Amino acid sequence: MDRIENLIRGLDPVRAEGRANGAADSQPASEADEDAGVFSDDRPVVVPLARRRTVVLVLAGAAAAAAVAGAIVVGSSMGVQGPLPAGTTDPEPAPKPTTVGEGTADPAPEPTAVPTGPPADVGCQPQDVDRLMEQGSDFASYTPWTTNPQYYPVIGCTDEWMSMELTEEGYAVEGKDGGNAWFYIAQRVNGQWVIDLDTYGAILRWEFLMEDPNGTPQELMDQRFIEAGIPVELREELVGAGPTADELVRGLDAPELGLSYRIPLGWGIVDVADGYNLVDTTGNVVSTLMRSRESGIGGACSEPPVPWREVRSVPVSIDTPSGPVSARFAVRVFEGKQLVGASGLVLSTDPTSGEGCMVYNAISTPAVGLLSLTSEFRLSPHEEGNGTVFESIADAEAYAGSAEFDALAGIADSIIITD
Repeated sequence: MDRIENLIRGLDPVRAEGRANGAADSQPASEADEDAGVFSDDRPVVVPLARRRTVVLVLAGAAAAAAVAGAIVVGSSMGVQGPLPAGTTDPEPAPKPTTVGEGTADPAPEPTAVPTGPPADVGCQPQDVDRLMEQGSDFASYTPWTTNPQYYPVIGCTDEWMSMELTEEGYAVEGKDGGNAWFYIAQRVNGQWVIDLDTYGAILRWEFLMEDPNGTPQELMDQRFIEAGIPVELREELVGAGPTADELVRGLDAPELGLSYRIPLGWGIVDVADGYNLVDTTGNVVSTLMRSRESGIGGACSEPPVPWREVRSVPVSIDTPSGPVSARFAVRVFEGKQLVGASGLVLSTDPTSGEGCMVYNAISTPAVGLLSLTSEFRLSPHEEGNGTVFESIADAEAYAGSAEFDALAGIADSIIITD
């Protein structure tokens, strides 16, 4: 029995597993084992757990088969046992040898399903947006919307919709069709933000709806939401409330001045020499727009100098055929016997304070010519009726923060020199 017992012990599955883990006396697997899927093709060095379990089961089965074969060999070699002598009892049956049971295999983990679409994302981030390129009945093709998410600030977001806009710098870098004339809209589809430019992905911005005669900007925007399949009740949450009546503008061409500009929809213009008076909704003249294609300002004064300073200014840019010209729209006041001030368009490099008997509210450069948008072209503290008299600096600051001043700054920023 020693030979058979050694055979069974030699096939102990626990020891076999230990050898499969790299013991020195382990033997390489046969080609048949590989064909049976015992070994993993993609891990030829480290034996996976599943492979070890399979080896254990195979060896345990071999041990059982060897035990049966051993019993047959022993029975055949010993022959028929003779009867026991009288007075003797049958010997107690030998206890069955305790064998090491087969290890209980841990359940194999469920395989992780391979996602069929883009991964799910959390939050509202431009870098998480994909563009739908092609779609069929059972497939969809995506590509990242942008590699420069910093140029797409998010302006509105809900659980299922996200709106972005493209900055001027972003347009210079990416050069998308239509420039920054659009709100870009992404929809969350199966957990992923997706833009489909053929349906809902791009909607004109507010400023391009202001001059449409077919309705108010709000009515026109609502119609575009409906056509795109975006819930119209989300319009304010995604793109804002839109311009008020005071913020609506209309574009005007002034070929005789060689420029174009925009004014609030409710304002009007009145022809004057070399330009136009701009009239607000109450009929008051609030500024005058003039331009000469030739630059240059002449004139002098002999009165005592008076301190002056800038109360507030807004940076603007004047577009010209040779490139933009940096400027600002400002309120400047003289602090003499009375506080006299005016609003006007000046270069960004002009001083913000000083002393003098007058200041010009104008721009004079070869690229622009002589251009003014001002309530007083030549502001002087020594002339009666010149400029606007303020009771205090606080009053001047209040005007500089008014809707009228902001509207004039918007007009200044809209000026385009055409020739």
